[in-house]
Amino acid sequence: MSFTNDSNSIQRARKKVRVGSVRVVGSLLASVTLFGALGLGVSWKFVHGIAQAVTPITSNAEIQSLSAPIINARRTPQTLSHDVRFRSLRSQLTSLSNRLPIDSCLTIDIEGSRIVSLNPDTPLLPASNMKLVVATVALDVLKPDFVFSTSLVGRLNGNSIDGDAYLVGGGDPVLVTGNYPATEPYPTFNFTRLENLFDALAAKGVTQVTGSIVGDESRYDAERFTPSLGLGIKGTEVGPLGALMINDGVVTGNPIKLDNPALGAATEFTNTLQNNGIAVSASPKVGTAPQDLPVIAKIDSLPLSDIVAEMLTNSDNNTAEILVKELGFATSGVGSRSAGLEVIKAKLVEWGIPLDALQFVDGSGLDRGNRLTCNTLITLLERDGGFGPIGVGLATAGQTGTLREVLADTLGAGKLRGKTGTLTGAKALSGFVPYSTDQASSFSLIINGANASNQTTYRPIWNALSDALGGFSGSPSASEIAPN
Repeated sequence: MSFTNDSNSIQRARKKVRVGSVRVVGSLLASVTLFGALGLGVSWKFVHGIAQAVTPITSNAEIQSLSAPIINARRTPQTLSHDVRFRSLRSQLTSLSNRLPIDSCLTIDIEGSRIVSLNPDTPLLPASNMKLVVATVALDVLKPDFVFSTSLVGRLNGNSIDGDAYLVGGGDPVLVTGNYPATEPYPTFNFTRLENLFDALAAKGVTQVTGSIVGDESRYDAERFTPSLGLGIKGTEVGPLGALMINDGVVTGNPIKLDNPALGAATEFTNTLQNNGIAVSASPKVGTAPQDLPVIAKIDSLPLSDIVAEMLTNSDNNTAEILVKELGFATSGVGSRSAGLEVIKAKLVEWGIPLDALQFVDGSGLDRGNRLTCNTLITLLERDGGFGPIGVGLATAGQTGTLREVLADTLGAGKLRGKTGTLTGAKALSGFVPYSTDQASSFSLIINGANASNQTTYRPIWNALSDALGGFSGSPSASEIAPN
């Protein structure tokens, strides 16, 4: 039945019947009442049908989200800004996620929202992304202004040090001679210059040591390597480790590292003194300094925030392992890998990060027993936000450290800051992409699988990620869209 046709019928009736007739009026009233009732019935059925199709809101959070008007002059620019900026990004990231191997995870957060969450709680082999865990905990426990100190103790008598002079290691992982960084694939920066210790002695007028330079590494234990590491990694990728290391344990002119890094350090310092005019009567050796010997000279490292930057940018394995030992020493007085890992676990629990799926074997990420999740990494990254010591300390795409020759032709070049990770069967990249002076997207990507570390596998994925996040913009903002 059509309301339009019924209305026409009434008009024709009015023309045929005398106005004012009681019968007509009664008839008209009855018709209007009938048609009105029918209209209300149809409307009620329509609305009732919609109500039955909609799921009731039961969450308090959902109710609160609707407490303000949907059409709101203050909300509309914000919503429009979000839609405009995120539409293309979501499309790109959906395509990227579909290309990832099965054993992968990817999480991306922007402006407090989880944009991508693919297998976020799957435990995977993280490779050097383990260093992000070490860095975050070390900065919190030791504090960003912490410094490593290396001391020379002994008996100073005029221009002579009588007897042995003890070179006491304080764990400084970037103690080097001036010529060493140029020999490295990823040159050490933010280092502590060993020659500064010679300069301090020369300033005191010291011209000779009548005994030996003795290397003291008693601050930490004597575990040189994580026991489960393969032979091809020991001594090349990491270690031998100790509380006193110079040039990563390398002695200038000797292609083979000594088994004891403290002896190597004593040898290198002896050579430095003798090559610069301070005579040393006896051969270098190792030992523990007597407690009553005074400090003759001391040099400090740069603040921990700078040490962390060197570790993250260059993926410095020795620094990561030394930081784990220092965490143990600072907390319990035991400078060991196991003690440091316990500190890391306790701190993660304190931060609300579940340990069920995680495994920690070392600090560098070289051990294949480590397991992390993308959720864990993104949670740690967001403690920094992209503009703290972690974010600033990461390698920059196409410019520095382990990313200096990577992503140079993507939209993230010069912007993306990330921590790489590489082992056979594992490739990882986590970090930030700033898109304004105070905002950055955070991301964590881990790829595992037989071909994960092959360039043909990971490079297209890394490039797509860098293009997507590098092309994201903070404009147009809500304030730019809002009417003046």
